[in-house]
Amino acid sequence: MKRSAQSGLTLVIALVMLVVLTLLVVSAIRFGNINLKIAGNVQSETEASAAAQVAVESTLKQMVASTNISAITAQPALSVSTGGQTYTVAVLKPTCVFSKNVPTTDLDPSKAADQVCFEGSDSDKLITASGALSAAPSACKDQQWDVTASVADANSGASVTMLQGAAVRVDGKVQCPL
Repeated sequence: MKRSAQSGLTLVIALVMLVVLTLLVVSAIRFGNINLKIAGNVQSETEASAAAQVAVESTLKQMVASTNISAITAQPALSVSTGGQTYTVAVLKPTCVFSKNVPTTDLDPSKAADQVCFEGSDSDKLITASGALSAAPSACKDQQWDVTASVADANSGASVTMLQGAAVRVDGKVQCPL
C-alpha cells in the first residue's frame, strides 16, 4: 500500500472553503437583517404620516363646521389608530396666514355657498391698485389657514411633522388673527 503525500492538503482546502462559505452565509444574514430593519422603519414612518394626516383632516373638518376658526384649540395628545399601531399626534392651533374680502363680482348667485355672502355686506370698502375705493365687498372673506400635526413615536423612533394649508370662506366679521 502506498500512501499519497497530498491527502492532508485536501482536508486543509476543504476547511478553508468551509470558512469562506460560513463567512458568506453570515454576511447574507446580516444584510437580510439590515434590510428587514429598513423595511420596518419605512413602515413605521408611513404609519406615523398616516396618523398625522388623519389628525389634520379631523382639524379641517372642525374648521369647516366652525363659525369661529380662531376658537379651535390645540390638541396636544390626539390618539390616532392606523390599524397597525396607535400613535399620539400633537395638533397645533390653526393659524391664519391670509385674509381678503370677497367682492360681490366674484360670487355666483346660483351657488348655495355664495348665496350667504349676498345677505349683507361688509362696511369696509376695497381699495383698487390705483388707490380708489371699489364697490362694497360681500359679507364673506376668503382666508388661508395652516394646520400642523406632529408625531414622535418613542417605540419605533418615527418622527413626522405635517403642515397642511386650507382655504376657507368665512363670514365677513371673522377676523384673521395674524
